[in-house]
Amino acid sequence: METTEDIRKGYVSPLGTGTETFVTRTPKDCPYYDNCSANLCPLDSIVSNRIWLPEENDTYEICRNSEFADLQFIITQKKIRKALRKRTGERDDYFTYDMLNRDITVKSGIRGIPSDPPDNVKDSTAWYERREKLWLANHPERKKLSMEEIQRRKVNMKTMREGIEK
Repeated sequence: METTEDIRKGYVSPLGTGTETFVTRTPKDCPYYDNCSANLCPLDSIVSNRIWLPEENDTYEICRNSEFADLQFIITQKKIRKALRKRTGERDDYFTYDMLNRDITVKSGIRGIPSDPPDNVKDSTAWYERREKLWLANHPERKKLSMEEIQRRKVNMKTMREGIEK
């Protein structure tokens, strides 16, 4: 079996365990399979076509398998769950896999795509696609800081702290 065929069939083990670089597994291979209700399962072959509803933001709606804890879409789900934990009221929005699979800044007012398009929309599929593109444009990935920028910020913080202490 060649590598490209493995990529299409399965997922890369995030921890790089085993002799094979690529593994073909299904959700049934997960130890949490019997009591898991996560919409976005890393072992699901069509995970990129699924959505996550933040109204269902209890612990069991996000993958609990520690093997996948470092995957970006799971990290982002946990950030959103934490930001929305204290908010009350009904939500009518959702997040796609592409929206979650990014290192973004999550604030308490974050919202996904509305579940229902306005009544005057004729082509709802195109409307959802436009909304997702707009959301992605409005929520850019966090920038990686250069070593020079980190040093500059350290100096600024030190200067500010010294000024406060005096």
